[in-house]
Amino acid sequence: MGQFKGFVAEPEMPGAIIGNSAMLACLRNSGELYRIFWPHIDYAQHLGIFWTGLNLRNHPGESDTHWYHQDHWLARQQYVEDTNIVETVYLNQLYRLKVTQTDFVLPNEDALLRRYRIENHGLETIHPLFVLYSALFLDESNLYDSACFNPQDRSLVFFRRDTYFTLSGGKRGLVGFQCGRRGSPSDPLDGANRGCLGGTPDNVLMSSAALAWDESELKPGMSVERCLYVVVGHSAESNGERLQTLQARDAAYWQDLTAAYWRGFLRKARCFQVEARECALFRRSVLALQLMTNKKTGAHIAAPEFDPYYTMCGGYGYCWGRDGTFAAAAMDEAGYHNQAEKFYHFAVRVQCPDGSWRQRYSTDGLAAPTWGKQIDQTGTILWGYRHHFSLSPNERFLARVWPSVVSGANYLVNSLQENGLPAAGMDLWEDEFNQSTYSAAATYGGLRAAADLARVKDEGEMNGLWAASAERLRGAILSLQWSKEQNRFIRGINRRVGGSDYERAIEKGEAAYTGTDDTGIYRNYWVPKDLRLDAALLGLAFPFAVVPLDDTRMAATATAIEEELWNTTVGGVHRYSGDVYRGGNPWLITTFWLAIYYSLVGQREKAREFHSWCLDQASPLLLLPEQADRVKGGPGWVLPLSWSHAMYILSALALNGRLSAMENRVLP
Repeated sequence: MGQFKGFVAEPEMPGAIIGNSAMLACLRNSGELYRIFWPHIDYAQHLGIFWTGLNLRNHPGESDTHWYHQDHWLARQQYVEDTNIVETVYLNQLYRLKVTQTDFVLPNEDALLRRYRIENHGLETIHPLFVLYSALFLDESNLYDSACFNPQDRSLVFFRRDTYFTLSGGKRGLVGFQCGRRGSPSDPLDGANRGCLGGTPDNVLMSSAALAWDESELKPGMSVERCLYVVVGHSAESNGERLQTLQARDAAYWQDLTAAYWRGFLRKARCFQVEARECALFRRSVLALQLMTNKKTGAHIAAPEFDPYYTMCGGYGYCWGRDGTFAAAAMDEAGYHNQAEKFYHFAVRVQCPDGSWRQRYSTDGLAAPTWGKQIDQTGTILWGYRHHFSLSPNERFLARVWPSVVSGANYLVNSLQENGLPAAGMDLWEDEFNQSTYSAAATYGGLRAAADLARVKDEGEMNGLWAASAERLRGAILSLQWSKEQNRFIRGINRRVGGSDYERAIEKGEAAYTGTDDTGIYRNYWVPKDLRLDAALLGLAFPFAVVPLDDTRMAATATAIEEELWNTTVGGVHRYSGDVYRGGNPWLITTFWLAIYYSLVGQREKAREFHSWCLDQASPLLLLPEQADRVKGGPGWVLPLSWSHAMYILSALALNGRLSAMENRVLP
């Protein structure tokens, strides 16, 4: 193996995730640990490299370390049932070795443990070295870091300012250590490959380091165990104290404690009597959503960040108010009212002074990179407040969110234009600027929710204003965004386009128009209608109830979505006509949406068809992607996606007649 050249920047979906809602780690399906987010689940990311392997130094002709994630080994991976513990089993057929690697993060401690059981199923006695090589990327930077070997507890300490990672595999059998600079002659990678480390105790800048332990004599039929500890904190001293506490008990104790925590967490889940795969995916969805929720703030990330350099997208490791509300609603429906309420408290805290919300946030509440405000998020959050209150009627919650309701609802009222629809803005899919039908539906849902909550608060004037505004908006949707000619709802009206599209529209005789932007500096071009079919039109029925479930216009629109947006190669529903993002794959969100709609209108067999297709796109560890590969099926982009898992929970409950969101409960 040659020198390591640098960190991979290309987007990469994980095989598994583990964590405790403050620390989030990603593993490849080879079992390689390649991302650790801390102190929040969205930032900073501190890896880097974390390689482990065996060096069969006394085996004739053997010199290189067999890193577990490489081709020397066949890997099989799974979650330990009903937990966020990942087990990867490695088999080396040449030397008849079996290694079981078990990864987990302690539920109430920012420490990652990796248990190894090494078994010799061959006919020869071996004398392996267990080797760790690591090159961290502390605080996502190559600058100002350092690494050193601590002889007292025989650990490696990486640190940058107040971020400290302490790595240890215990004192037993330690035979070598080395710190160096990544990519330089002092880099211990070559020594780690050869199983011979130089003993350099420290390094500054672009640090890498290695440890090696003698596993002594491993006779045929024998096994040996070792545990690696990754303790993260703000000082070497506190990390050292915690390391001692962890090593004072057997690693099995900590694994059992972690397993009991997650199994206890699942006891609240509103599961149901269905086939095993369905129940397993329901539980995995609850567990995955909790891992992707900041334990302090309740904010949900869309997905563990996998494209930090925005090479193919704008990033997913952030909290969108819309996505977060769907996740909170799913957790609410699954029985986790406290988790949902914490998200809504986060929404209250980060709301803008004008009553709107930014496009997205970091989970600590800081503003995230953005490319435009989306009014549907304001409506969705207000809908979420009402949804939560209907499931968990708590006067303290209502008092907490009420100022936010007032501010948000008034923002929505003020956004309504002369034609009765909200002002043009970025749509749900963030690739069109128009008066979106889905955005109008979300605005309606938000205003209706606010009016209901105002009635509970005995705020008659506000109830009247918001209810009347909602009805005016509903009338505009039905008159302006329903196409009699096409016999379905359309994606939107007053769509902003480029100059060439404007010219083509004029040539076709369409009533395209032009004007200046808000600054008066630049010219904008508009076409009057966006006639494309959009799966998000299902939002008119679920969850925002602009039209009744049995409305014939909604039925016609759903039929059109099923017939025109269905991928005829691998199945699944595309987002909208002509979608080309990532080549134009079908999405799980949209397919679940159609399944929910058909469940709610009583067409259960058809709903089950769409629902089951989504299940078939899950990863081997039952994580759900955003998209399915349009050629071969299976995960195609972003894994795991919070919104996909949320829609799965809602769809599963709807299919089993247990979705509360559409019961239209009268508020107390």
